Amino acid sequence: MITELAILFVFIVILVVLAAYSWATLNTAMKRREKFQQRVSEAVAPVARPANYIDEQISLAKVVSPTEQLLQRAANVVGVDLQQAETYPIKWWLVPVISFFITWFFVFLAIHPLHKYAAIVYLLGFTIGWLMITKFIFSWLNNRRNAALLEQFPDALSTIVRCVRVGIPIGEALRTVAADAPEPTRAEFLIMADKVQIGIPLDVMLRELSQRIKLTEYQFFATALTLQSRSGGGITQTLETLADVIRKRVGLKQRGYALTAEARTSAMILAVLPFLAGGAIFVMQRPYISLLFNTTGGQACLGAAVLMLLTGLGIIQFMISNVLK
Repeated sequence: MITELAILFVFIVILVVLAAYSWATLNTAMKRREKFQQRVSEAVAPVARPANYIDEQISLAKVVSPTEQLLQRAANVVGVDLQQAETYPIKWWLVPVISFFITWFFVFLAIHPLHKYAAIVYLLGFTIGWLMITKFIFSWLNNRRNAALLEQFPDALSTIVRCVRVGIPIGEALRTVAADAPEPTRAEFLIMADKVQIGIPLDVMLRELSQRIKLTEYQFFATALTLQSRSGGGITQTLETLADVIRKRVGLKQRGYALTAEARTSAMILAVLPFLAGGAIFVMQRPYISLLFNTTGGQACLGAAVLMLLTGLGIIQFMISNVLK
């Protein structure tokens, strides 16, 4: 009896799903037919209607569904940029998995010195640590790609200036940059050249570029080309000035790396020295260092030491990053 009811229930669910799909398909077809009839009637109307010019802003942004909005908010929480997800060296959904195991390792180390608060460590520490590590990994991937785009951007601007000066249209100039520039600049300019080729307005393409690449220099580039396409005039001097400013900023950043070389070297030495000292003690006095692994107190001390070491290295890296910004 139960088996027959279950089969009947499944059959009813399938019928309901098929009915809903059929209704949605029929509704879409009817709407398309109504739009087609309306366009035909407007095209063959015998009386010419006066022209009605509407100043509207062209936009290619698609309508975002509630599901996509929820997905975008969840992506913002963990730091992933879905517009740049295809540019990551690995699949973006693998990053939360990797951060899960890294967080588990940190929690495992923290459990030994904080075994009295194991429940709190598992509940709060794991959740907060997973979010922070995931966001850090995505931020590192985005910053690395943005740094490469910024370093390659002056050469791309110089190529555009040379092409425009010899009379090449801006669309072909973008394709020239896409053919000669290295990654990731090549991919971005190839997208722009393809959009211009299929007829997308230049200002719309540039607005999408500034939204996709959140760099001030690319936003300046988009603004300059948009103003030139709307009002006319020469663009070469503006792009040359922008390329010169970017080169100076890149040079200043490289100087910052040179000035912080001592701090970065110190951080690397501090990170390697405990492991070298521990390895030497393990070879010379193995019973002495085995207390860190065989006793409860030793495991607590080892976990606390590793956590403090990683925290110190993170603080050093944070300070260096702020200086370079």
